[in-house]
Amino acid sequence: MHIDADPFQFPELSDDAVIGVNDFLEQLYTHFQNHYFAQMHRHYADLPAPDRYNDQLPLPLHDPPF
Repeated sequence: MHIDADPFQFPELSDDAVIGVNDFLEQLYTHFQNHYFAQMHRHYADLPAPDRYNDQLPLPLHDPPF
């Protein structure tokens, strides 16, 4: 087994095959999110809220960048 093999090296496919695979992946992703929505929502809701006091402040617009 070749250890450095690129896992994203895809074979050439016909146009119809590309569209078929793409449609399948989009439907799979949508069904996955619909099925596991509650669990994903719980996971993200349990994460600590971001600390808004440490956010980087934007630079003034009138200040030239250089």
